[in-house]
Amino acid sequence: MSTEDRADRVVTVHAVKVARRLSDPEDSGVAGVYHIEIHKGVPKRIWAGVALDVFHTHVAVAMLDDFEFTVKDGQKVLIEPDDYESYSGEDKGDML
Repeated sequence: MSTEDRADRVVTVHAVKVARRLSDPEDSGVAGVYHIEIHKGVPKRIWAGVALDVFHTHVAVAMLDDFEFTVKDGQKVLIEPDDYESYSGEDKGDML
């Protein structure tokens, strides 16, 4: 049994503003680091997708292009697989 099957895991979503000026003032509080708990048994290969699903379920972002979103497990950057179906994992984690 691998590590991701035995316990919940906390990863971080880093939302970095990349636009010189935000397109929507409502997005002024979006930039930051968010802690996402990935539920036990979720395969590590989809942790990035699950973390982004949970983040976007809890944090409204009017203009996604104004930000860059990165998911990290410690210092390691996690990449969402090409075949991951967006919003299929919103129930596989929680915002902390």
